[in-house]
Amino acid sequence: MIRWLTALFFSIVIHLGILFGYSAFTQEKNDPTKRKITNVNFLESEIDKKAEIYKPKIAKPKTKKENIEQVSNKVIEEIKEIENLDQYLKEEELQKENNYKLGIVEQISAKVIKDIEGLWVRPNNISKGMFVDFSLKLNRVGLIESVELKRSSGNKTFDRAALTAIRKYKQIKYIRNIDDETFKIYFADFTLRFKPE
Repeated sequence: MIRWLTALFFSIVIHLGILFGYSAFTQEKNDPTKRKITNVNFLESEIDKKAEIYKPKIAKPKTKKENIEQVSNKVIEEIKEIENLDQYLKEEELQKENNYKLGIVEQISAKVIKDIEGLWVRPNNISKGMFVDFSLKLNRVGLIESVELKRSSGNKTFDRAALTAIRKYKQIKYIRNIDDETFKIYFADFTLRFKPE
């Protein structure tokens, strides 16, 4: 029993020592003097700042010229905002047109891939995920003028079967309906990735 009490007593003494030691080292010291370190003053108290800020300001009357300048500045700012709005609307219209064109390009690309897959004769020794890239050059009516192997799949049989299917396809009939600018940008010379499912 005595051992238990002495252990309790020592534990309380040690914990109180830790508590007092911690509180002694963590107390903030309030030093009223200004300290300087390499010509830098420490921040002044908020009361000093409020006293300096609270100086009454005397408003001087505005002249007609100043009022006219303010009004003209506001008008100029409003005109700039309107110009910015017009520019924003034009950019938004161009973005909608580009999105529409990209949608058409995606639809045509999906149809072309589907048509070529229909003509493709599947070789026996291919694995899933194989693909081959071809560079196609078309004329304005959609006839395929040239086909070049750009990136091989590593399987010559697969590459040959895909090339044969593209040559059988001969013409992309969906291109007739698009405008010249879209044709030049997306279809005059493009890369076709053949990746059957």
